[in-house]
Amino acid sequence: GTKRDLVLLLDNSISEPKRDALAAAGWKIRFIKRIRNPRAEKYSYNEYNYSKFRLWQLTDYDKIVFIDADIIVLRNLDILFHFPQMSATGNDVWIFNSGIMVIEPSNCTFKILMDRRKEIISYNGGDQGFLNEVFVWWHRLPRRVNFLKNFWANTTNEASVKNELFGADPPKVYSIHYLGLKPWLCYRDYDCNWNIGDQRVYASD
Repeated sequence: GTKRDLVLLLDNSISEPKRDALAAAGWKIRFIKRIRNPRAEKYSYNEYNYSKFRLWQLTDYDKIVFIDADIIVLRNLDILFHFPQMSATGNDVWIFNSGIMVIEPSNCTFKILMDRRKEIISYNGGDQGFLNEVFVWWHRLPRRVNFLKNFWANTTNEASVKNELFGADPPKVYSIHYLGLKPWLCYRDYDCNWNIGDQRVYASD
């Protein structure tokens, strides 16, 4: 486990019993006001994903390793604190995935993000596309740090690589990022990967 602070950003949509349970588990709770994505449809999945910008307001920390809520961490990630802003894994050649990011909080950076939120058009309609337009220079982390589970073609070669990564003890994969439909929401005998082609192109979380 980590000896670093575990900080959770949430708003009042999370019930008090759940907040109490998270605090009892060791999380430091920070309440935030959500930030609306000005280009998102009302009630859409990405309506408030610009709330991620609030990370840059945590100026009582010099550096933060952000981890999305749909990521399962398998190995200690403290080594990432040695990397600079913006460090992340790549979705492909030039786009980084915003599921795990090393950032350096700054009110100046937060102001830039807020000032440009109506100007920048996100390629995928979410925070990831926006942040890629702002942080055009970024540091690439190894794929195994933020392993995008649904980016597999299930070929013989990729199956071999997957078995090598997951068959190791401890696993070589540091975390698994469940893009699209989450396994904890997938019911028995249902193919959760039916739209993997779309997820490869448009994955945003």
